[in-house]
Amino acid sequence: MTRNRAILAAASIAAAAVFLAACSEDPPATGSPEPTATGSGAEASPSPSPSSTAVVVAPERPKEMDDDGPAGAEAAAVYFLELDDYIMKTGDTAEWEAMSQKSCEYCANRLDQAKLIAERGDTFEGGEAQIQILHTYEQDEATGIWPIDVEIKESRSTITDANDEVVFEQNPQTTTARVEIARSKDQWVIVGVPDIPES
Repeated sequence: MTRNRAILAAASIAAAAVFLAACSEDPPATGSPEPTATGSGAEASPSPSPSSTAVVVAPERPKEMDDDGPAGAEAAAVYFLELDDYIMKTGDTAEWEAMSQKSCEYCANRLDQAKLIAERGDTFEGGEAQIQILHTYEQDEATGIWPIDVEIKESRSTITDANDEVVFEQNPQTTTARVEIARSKDQWVIVGVPDIPES
């Protein structure tokens, strides 16, 4: 049985924060679960982790994202989710923040985790995701949102501190999520990543 990626992501953040706090006398930089401001007006992204030595390549922005219809919405949803392990490994969150609506709690939680890893100089490994579109719904006329159900197959991931101690690990997992995406100022933004409602 799969579980929603948003729930697992929040659980991963909480677990990682507990592990990281236990390994340091200083409290973690993101002690509050409240979302942080995202978007183009947010503060500059932290520098990449100095303990990371492997070259990490950002996922390529698909040309389909130039479409302002359902094909563009699908491409943008997949691209955004593929950015997740990249921001964890590099601390380069500019694209993630640009695509995150300020009200998106999932977006803010993952951003907090990436910043915490970068600030501590920890290393994130693994976590690469394969995204499959399960269903794309019609655009909601009132909100302009396209709900898109996806399946995410994610490889094993670990967080290692500066002393090469593994402070968090997660086994390979397959989850499902509903990505809510819309157009804002001629670009795609993620409004939320809630559970897929039970039928």
